[in-house]
Formats: sequence, structure tokens, C-alpha cells
Amino acid sequence: MQSPGIVTFLTDFGWAGGYVAACEATMLRILPDLRVLHISHEVPNGDVGSAALVLARVAPLGPEAVHLAVVDPGVGTFRQPLALSTARGDILVGPDNGLLLPAADALGGVVAAWALDIDAVRRRAALPVGEVSNTFHGRDVFSPAAALLATGRDPSALGTVLDPVSLARPAVPSPRRSKAGNGVEGDDLSGASDDDATGEAAVVIEVDRFGNVGLDRSFAELRVPERSAPSFLVEILGEGAPEWIAGVVRTYGDLAPGELGLIRDSWGQAALTLNGASAAELLGLKIGAALRLTPESEEADGR
Repeated sequence: MQSPGIVTFLTDFGWAGGYVAACEATMLRILPDLRVLHISHEVPNGDVGSAALVLARVAPLGPEAVHLAVVDPGVGTFRQPLALSTARGDILVGPDNGLLLPAADALGGVVAAWALDIDAVRRRAALPVGEVSNTFHGRDVFSPAAALLATGRDPSALGTVLDPVSLARPAVPSPRRSKAGNGVEGDDLSGASDDDATGEAAVVIEVDRFGNVGLDRSFAELRVPERSAPSFLVEILGEGAPEWIAGVVRTYGDLAPGELGLIRDSWGQAALTLNGASAAELLGLKIGAALRLTPESEEADGR
């Protein structure tokens, strides 16, 4: 990797408390000319899956860079600190908890992996070796490692080689049944498969700040009815959950106020949306909730 002098930065730290600034200050001390692109620091606390999704979407959009991601509920435990090189030439830095692998895949796949040696990172960064917090590896381990790698430092100088097969895989949201149909508790809905003849199974992978509900299905995968005003029956797979009708629309403004719609979102995924309100709140959906989308026939218009 050539030295790009760019680090992208993603955490669940929030902007209050100075945690983000502490990490950036540490990096700038090592590389004063470093450019930092802040992807987000508002990931829900400890939500590795949501952070992985954001990182995988954003990292490929920019130039080759070091991508620093710290959503680390296991900080200070046995989980390993990682550096991963990718086929495109980027390097990812963060904990071995599944956070980095979707972005690595989006950047062409993992070419090599290293378990960072904390003492080696601290020595190379001219930082006191023994002064490492058990609860803030973002500042004391990952940030100095990212800055060193942004100078063009060989990752092999900072850690030992790992077999990429050994890396923790990201947690995939699995459909769960609950009384409220919100996908939080209960038994797996193993019957909600893509082969279900009555519709197309989907799992909620994102709920954004507007209440739009992102699904784990590409919009192009959906069997959209060939009709003038196509729509889907939306069945939330929970005990006693209601059913809804969502019209297929091009954009939010194509919906009447309060009307539920199914759109192709900005990442190419299928998403449920409500004009002027939260679709997630209306439907009672959270990440991991399961539902089924069944194309509506022409005859269904009379229901």
C-alpha cells in the first residue's frame, strides 16, 4: 500500500466526552499532515452489525485509505486487535469481532491479516508502552496503529500474521419471533425462507433516523408485479402481527401522507418507508425482525 495519508474513522463513541478528539489527536501526533474522514460516531452503542454495514457501504466510495473502525463491546477481553489488507490496497484496523470483514469484502477481499502487537504499536508510535487503558483501545491501540499504517508502515512490523479463515465473522441478523413481532425474542423463524411459495422472506438490517426500514434483499431481487401500480402484502412474522399493503414507488414524494411504500434505497436495497412519519414505528420493526413480502395481484385491488 502506498502512503495515502488518509484515515476514515467510524465509532459508536458519540461526539460528547472528547473520545473522538482523543483518538484524532493521537493520530495527528504521529502524522501531523493526516487527513481524517469521519464516517460516523453515532452508531448505536455496541451495534457491530450496523457499524459493519455502514463501513462496507462507505469505504469503497473514496480513495485507497486506512479505515479505522472501533465498535468494540469486547474491549480489553480476549478478542484480537486487527489490521487487514485488501485486494484494492486499503487497510482496515479494528477489533476481531466481525466489524471489518464486510468492508474488506467490498474492497475486494482480505489479502492478509495481522494480529496487532500492542507493545510493538506503542513503541513504533513513540508512546509509553505500559500506559494502555483496558477500556479505551480506540485511543491507545487502534488510533496509533492506523496512523502508522497511513505513513506507509508495513503491517508486519506491528503484529503477527493470521490466517484470514480464523477471523470472527460478522453477526447476521436472524429472524426472531416475539409477541410484538419486533424480532427481539423467541424462536428462530426457520420457515421464513426465500423458497417460500407464498412470498419473499426478508430480515430488517437497518432502521435509519427517519424510520425507513432497510431489508436484506436487493430491490432488483424482488418479483415486482408487472402492473401500473404494483404493491406488496407485508406480513410481519410475529404472533398476532397485522398485515400491511406497501405500494412500490420511485421516491418518497410519490407517496401520499401516511402511505406505506416499498422503494429502492440509495444502496440498492429494498426498504419500507412512510411519507412524513416512521415506517419502523408504524410497523413495530427493529433490526433482526422477519417479514414476508408477497406481490399483490390485480384482483387484490378490490379487497
